[in-house]
This record gives sequence, C-alpha cells and structure tokens, in this order.
Amino acid sequence: MNNQLLKMEKEEQELRFHTFTNETALQVGLTIIEEARSLGKSITVEIYRDGQRLFAHAMAGTSVENEDWIRRKNNVVQHFGKSSWHVALLARQEGTTLEERDGLPLSDYVGAGGAFPIMVEGEGQVGTITVSGLPDQEDHDLLVSALSRFLNKQ
Repeated sequence: MNNQLLKMEKEEQELRFHTFTNETALQVGLTIIEEARSLGKSITVEIYRDGQRLFAHAMAGTSVENEDWIRRKNNVVQHFGKSSWHVALLARQEGTTLEERDGLPLSDYVGAGGAFPIMVEGEGQVGTITVSGLPDQEDHDLLVSALSRFLNKQ
C-alpha cells in the first residue's frame, strides 16, 4: 500500500468525534468555510447526520453542479465507510473505476476527493462532511485540515 493510502487510513482513524450534535455540525461547517476563505478558495460544504442535512453553504463562485458532486461523493462514503478520495485512489491504483469494480453507476457515485465520514467514538459512522469546488486532492486536503484544526481545539 502506498504512503498516500496509509496516510488516509491514519486520518480516518484519528479524525473522530466524541459526540456530534447539530451545534457541532454548525461549528465544523463554519471552520471549513473559514479555512477556504483563508486559502482564497470557493467551495460548497454540506454536513449530514443520519441522512439529515445539518449544514449547507455555497460560497460565491460555486454552482448547483457542486451539490450533485456532493451527493455522489456522499454516496461513496456511505457505501464504503472511507473518505471518497481514499476510495478513488484505491480504484485508480487498481486501474479501474467504481463503476467497473463495484458496479456503482457514475450518475450516483463518483471517485473524487472531498467527502469524509463522521465517526463518533462508541457509535461508528453517523454521517458525512463533504466539500466540492476544488480539484480532488485540494477538496480532501482542505477538509482534513479544517477537521484537524477543529478536533484539536476540543
């Protein structure tokens, strides 16, 4: 397994919440927006817990297309329980796509970075946090950076 995939497994193990409430979603969402602003980037962010959207914001310069990317990235995280970038890189490493490898239609699943599972200690995966608007790696890195910053403050 390559270093990037090992790094992602570590991120998924470490970036976990003790609890995740509606207020947590708001604070995490605002942290992600703040991170994007500090980098001069425009993104759309959505946070879901148990299928309910708890946070959504589209910065200037984004479009309705970003919402469809978010839906498809969320589906990947829900299906695999890993970040969407992790799943995308695994498929690329195997020289295949999610459609070819797993029979998942491109209309509903996309191998692209930017979605991350919300893991709560003692509960497991309870939802997703997703960013769209930048290239794959940048969506993933911005999200992981903001999550790390948020969780280190707790």
